[in-house]
Amino acid sequence: MLLTLEPGGDIAALVRDAIGESRIVLIPANLDPLMMAQARAAIGPLAIELAPAVRVNAVAPAEAARHADVEAAVAFLEQARSTTGQLLAVG
Repeated sequence: MLLTLEPGGDIAALVRDAIGESRIVLIPANLDPLMMAQARAAIGPLAIELAPAVRVNAVAPAEAARHADVEAAVAFLEQARSTTGQLLAVG
């Protein structure tokens, strides 16, 4: 399931409240630097907390990232059944 972190959003609540065995957080490039750092740092601990029933990963596209590249990263993480706690930077 693709989850988009909104500015001012709570990444932990976003991930914990979602449904599904795969949760991929899209961390947009337009977040302020502190929120971006917090979101990136939270992926590993959330993956540990929800394992083994749930996989938690993230995609962090650069502002110039192509939409097709972001979709490919999300699709890869959806199919990578043994991957959790990872962040893919795209662009």
